[in-house]
Amino acid sequence: MTAHIADPLLLQLYNYWNGRRNGRPVPDRRDIDPIDMPRAVLPHLLLVELHGPIPRVRYRLVGTAICARYGSDFTGYWLDELSGPQYRQRLEEMYRRMRDTGRPIYTESEFRIDPETTAITCRLYLPLYHQGSINMALAGQTFPAYPFDERAFFGMIRSDFNDRLVHRDWIIDPDVAVSGPSTLIAA
Repeated sequence: MTAHIADPLLLQLYNYWNGRRNGRPVPDRRDIDPIDMPRAVLPHLLLVELHGPIPRVRYRLVGTAICARYGSDFTGYWLDELSGPQYRQRLEEMYRRMRDTGRPIYTESEFRIDPETTAITCRLYLPLYHQGSINMALAGQTFPAYPFDERAFFGMIRSDFNDRLVHRDWIIDPDVAVSGPSTLIAA
């Protein structure tokens, strides 16, 4: 069975990561080099450190398209310094699942702003070995539907909008073919 990643930029990032595995379940951080990545992916890229069992998330690198959407470069910041508790717990759970399963996770989120307005973001979490364990991630984020003029996404992720937020997640088996854009297979 083939899994699908609906976002074409994130599919490129997945294919890059998968090509760096070299027969291993997960590539090592040393195998990742932005010079070798598709150029279109770089602005949508995050390099993330994972600390502890929850894990606590620290952003080592944040791409320019993500900085533009959030209205700030948050390279070097911790997730708990940036987001409200609901969104933080959501991302911590995604990174924990990715780390614990050793598998990529693709997720789509819809933020219902009002009855007529929805913002959509797509994310891909890719595990990386570093110093003997999965404690880093290569991640990508795109905003295929963001109907606002203002650039700051932080206001949305800091607010309490649990009843207006829908997530769909898929764990990807890297030993099964992945294609895109299409309908996803839920895991």
